[in-house]
Amino acid sequence: MVRRHEEDAPQLSRSGPVTAAMVAAKAGLSRATVTHVLNGRAAEMQIRPETQQRVLDAARELGYRANALARSVRTGKSGMIGYIVDDVHYEPYWHTMVGAMAAAEHEGFTLKVLSVTAETFNERIRQCMELRLEGLMLRVVLDKRPLYEEVIRAGMAVVTVDEWVPQPYGIRVSADDAVGCHEAISHLVALGHRRIAFISSGFESQPTEGMLNREGFFLGEMALRGLEVPDGYIARERMSVYGRGASVEHDVESGLTAAGNLLDHPAGRPTAIFCWRDEAALVAIQACQRRGLRVPQDISVVGFSDLSAAWLSNPPLTTCASPWEEMGQVAMRELVNSLKAGFDPAPREIAVPSGLIVRGSTGSVPH
Repeated sequence: MVRRHEEDAPQLSRSGPVTAAMVAAKAGLSRATVTHVLNGRAAEMQIRPETQQRVLDAARELGYRANALARSVRTGKSGMIGYIVDDVHYEPYWHTMVGAMAAAEHEGFTLKVLSVTAETFNERIRQCMELRLEGLMLRVVLDKRPLYEEVIRAGMAVVTVDEWVPQPYGIRVSADDAVGCHEAISHLVALGHRRIAFISSGFESQPTEGMLNREGFFLGEMALRGLEVPDGYIARERMSVYGRGASVEHDVESGLTAAGNLLDHPAGRPTAIFCWRDEAALVAIQACQRRGLRVPQDISVVGFSDLSAAWLSNPPLTTCASPWEEMGQVAMRELVNSLKAGFDPAPREIAVPSGLIVRGSTGSVPH
């Protein structure tokens, strides 16, 4: 049997199958010289620049395309970066993936998205190892210790994105929510609001005592301005994060109840409600309107995230804009840079600032 070199495998192009041998004939050079140039070993083999250019010109004229699979087998590098995400349906995660894809393409890498559940997590870990990924981006709330054990053994670069909790390994890219909270409270105070309530998360997975989150930032901003937050002015909702499935109606009731508790507060109805996410804010607007309250004439509402539904609501929602796409771009650039410079597994954090988009759901304090 005649064994053909991987580099000689036909490459599809507009002009038909092209091999390294054909490029060699076109350039008038040996196949070995052409192979070294096409596989990035020209400097190592001390091939002169003018010879390299002859090879590249011939390859371009013939429409040669490098065999990425053969190259990955030979070098152990796939040119592929994995993205493990625990729900690909959630809109913000899509924006993060779009940012990561754009940055990966710019850097010459391919992004492989791997959706994961608690049941498939171990299988996804195995796939990551088999795919010979050069790096890995993570957005999962599952226990990542089994994955970290594998990537440490493999020496794989890892970046987590949009994580609330500090990670023990690699780079963590997250949103600096303090900026958005500061701008939101500043905006409301400038409109004359002093009785500002907050709808917070009721999910156990969110950071709790000792960890700054949006609720903590809200309290900090109110304290800085000497504004009181009466007991009960922080309500909690447990609406589904993804807004799908049979429990959606029950989840919306959770949000309506949280908003209703604020509207019926014995210390008096707040003039503004700040919500930890847009879903809660959109339901809060419903709760107000069901009681005949006008938004923003009678009460102002602010969200957090800037989902596409925010500008489609009635009225359009004033919200803190989370930097979803930019987080994906930053995470990918950091990952690629660490591959070039040598990955440092020591924990490191990068915060991308959020901001505020003012729309129609906020107005001057009612008199």
